[in-house]
Amino acid sequence: MSRAPRGIRNHNPGNIEKGDPWQGLAEDQSGDDRFAVFEGPEWGIRAIARVLITYQDKHGLETPYEIAQRWAPPPENDARAYAQQLATRLGVGLHQAISVHDYAVMRALVEAIIRHENGVQPYDGATINEGLRLAGVKPPAEAQRRALEESRPLGRTRTLKGGRVAAGAGGVALVSGAIAEAAPALPVLGQAAALIRAHGSVMLLALGAVALAGVAWVVYARWDDRRQGLR
Repeated sequence: MSRAPRGIRNHNPGNIEKGDPWQGLAEDQSGDDRFAVFEGPEWGIRAIARVLITYQDKHGLETPYEIAQRWAPPPENDARAYAQQLATRLGVGLHQAISVHDYAVMRALVEAIIRHENGVQPYDGATINEGLRLAGVKPPAEAQRRALEESRPLGRTRTLKGGRVAAGAGGVALVSGAIAEAAPALPVLGQAAALIRAHGSVMLLALGAVALAGVAWVVYARWDDRRQGLR
């Protein structure tokens, strides 16, 4: 199996060189002799955003062409090709001014840099947003909600079933059905469902069983979702 790109391994997807005392730097920097190593990808993403903010606020760089010329200067890099990829991802011209303080622009620019530097952009929306938040670029509420849905696809998990199981305390019929729903995870709960159906008047037993079923289902669902890579 091929190794991840250098920037991804270093949690430094912008391939920012060593030298500055960045927040989130890993204590051990021995893994790379040139580029900084961060504790997690959100810190590397933060560094990209902070560099872009400095480019614009301190140096007046406002276009994809100007940004690429400084980020990936020639002759080591093809700055024009870099700039063209940034401009294409942003949907603007090479010499069109942009504002990196705009969340949508910053996110598109950061993702374009990550893709150009590494050949892939492997991070979900929540990770990108956390890096931007750490850099002082706060996503709108709707963008934050979508990113959380992308990174935690709860609609595809069974965790919500635990909530529905626990909510079944309104009646014995609901309790029995709720435990039956959780039974595939823990067979012993199937026996509890049969017991409740036979003694429907025992409300305390029902309420205790529904609480157990809800907790058991949540624990099982979280474990199983992690096993399947859904979390």
